[in-house]
Amino acid sequence: MKINNIIFISFAVILFTSCSKLILVQEPEMRVLGGKTLIEAQVLGRYRQIDESAYQISTLSSEQDLNLIMVSTNVSDELAQEYREALIRSMFNQDEINLYKTNYYIGENNGGYLSYIAFDVSKPKTQYSDERVKYIKGIMEKENTDRRTIAEYLILSDPKLTMANIKEVESALYRRNVQRLVENSYYQLPDNSWTVYTNSTNQ
Repeated sequence: MKINNIIFISFAVILFTSCSKLILVQEPEMRVLGGKTLIEAQVLGRYRQIDESAYQISTLSSEQDLNLIMVSTNVSDELAQEYREALIRSMFNQDEINLYKTNYYIGENNGGYLSYIAFDVSKPKTQYSDERVKYIKGIMEKENTDRRTIAEYLILSDPKLTMANIKEVESALYRRNVQRLVENSYYQLPDNSWTVYTNSTNQ
């Protein structure tokens, strides 16, 4: 009987140790690498691929051309189409968005999206009419919707991610947007304060 008890206890210790090791294997998913989690690092890599593909398809315009954009087979046809349209629209709106950034009407917030900041944290360089301001807010909202669509696509096309990871994906989006800032445009720091980006900012 004692021998059976010893065998049982030994088996339990081995099983517990094995389970502990299995739990530890999952841990690197949330490791912090250079200020960002492993998930953020992976998502940033996928954003770079998206940016490269967007640049390559910059001449596409027709619906047939949109279908040339490669998408994951893990997502529905509806999301795939929404992703394609969001990617193209976001790319074509960038020049106009950058104009309103450098005129201090909109800025990159630390949540990965755009914010209307004129007369709040900045004094616009150019005074636009009420009609133009309404238009600026409209294009900003469309861009934010497109960014959200792309973020959701990145999550739903990756079996390892769920919508519970949206904040990490948006954090990666924020890092990407800061890297792509144009000279003399406002962006929000992690502490929620706003600052103007210049070439000297990163020096």
